Amino acid sequence: MAAISMQAIRKSFGFTEVIQGVDFEIQDGEFTVFVGPSGCGKSTLLRLIAGLEDVSSGRVVFDDLDVTELAPAERGVAMVFQSYALYPHMNVFDNMAFGLKLAKTDKQTISERVHNAASKLQIEQLLKRKPKELSGGQRQRVAIGRAIVRQPRVFLFDEPLSNLDAALRVQMRLELKRLHRELGTTMIYVTHDQVEAMTLADRIVVLNGGRVEQIGTPLQLYRQPDNVFVAGFIGSPKMNFLNASVLERDGCEVTLDIGQGSIVQASVAGSSTVAVGDQVTLGLRPEHITLSNGEGQVTGEVLAVEHLGAEIYVHLKRKGEEPLVFKCHGETAVYVGQSVSVEVLPEVCYLFDQTGRAL
Repeated sequence: MAAISMQAIRKSFGFTEVIQGVDFEIQDGEFTVFVGPSGCGKSTLLRLIAGLEDVSSGRVVFDDLDVTELAPAERGVAMVFQSYALYPHMNVFDNMAFGLKLAKTDKQTISERVHNAASKLQIEQLLKRKPKELSGGQRQRVAIGRAIVRQPRVFLFDEPLSNLDAALRVQMRLELKRLHRELGTTMIYVTHDQVEAMTLADRIVVLNGGRVEQIGTPLQLYRQPDNVFVAGFIGSPKMNFLNASVLERDGCEVTLDIGQGSIVQASVAGSSTVAVGDQVTLGLRPEHITLSNGEGQVTGEVLAVEHLGAEIYVHLKRKGEEPLVFKCHGETAVYVGQSVSVEVLPEVCYLFDQTGRAL
């Protein structure tokens, strides 16, 4: 196992800088997830840790050892890719054992490690099969098993579940969490899916444009986003954002005009500099908006209704604004074209200044 320190890491391809001065620490045995939109640099950062790419500047440190100049084979990492990358002419046992054979490990040790990993992954009955005889989930287990047998200090996962169907992805997420508990090894996982990030991670590193936007536990990022980007990226459906102006401020309470005669109360930190007349962004999560009996702060026409069984998501049309999405119980009678009003409580509102920073 290893603690990992990324110190002032920069990476450029030609004149394009894709990692821009990244600094963070990963604790020994932690399950860390890199999340962000396509092109944010998360896979590049993973490859820098693995040694598959050279850093342009900065240091990569495992425990107290500077591994910046070390080859991948000398870092003690094992990587699982999006593609399974299994040898089609080899059976499962030989695929899992291949790296150990290259390292000239003795046959008994190879057998013990392969069978132990297969037992953990529940694929012992598949060891004699070829990859073409396996399902997608089974192939991914074999790829993970191939990494386990090497007994690495760090596991690296580059979007390993993106080729699987929805139900299998849920199952494999549970398997990865169980595997992490059993092995206790440092794991770093890359995904663009914030649901995967929230369900897997001990801590999440949110990346955008080659920079770290925020680092924290899933609940910290969900409840206390540092900026508009994190607030909009973490949470499904994403947070609603409304343009607002400050009408009044009384201590930690502010009164906001969100247009069309709608007035909303919100809370800010006592140290916040927000003042009357400031233009701000109001953030509202769908689950914090509730239907009212006609006396809510916001009124609009129902544009769409998404039925998900136990709950529904309603898209409320507001003139000249993005639709407002809110959540209701699955039995709520709401239909397209209906005029409804909704309300929010001050303590569940998020406010951001004009630069996007949280107030």
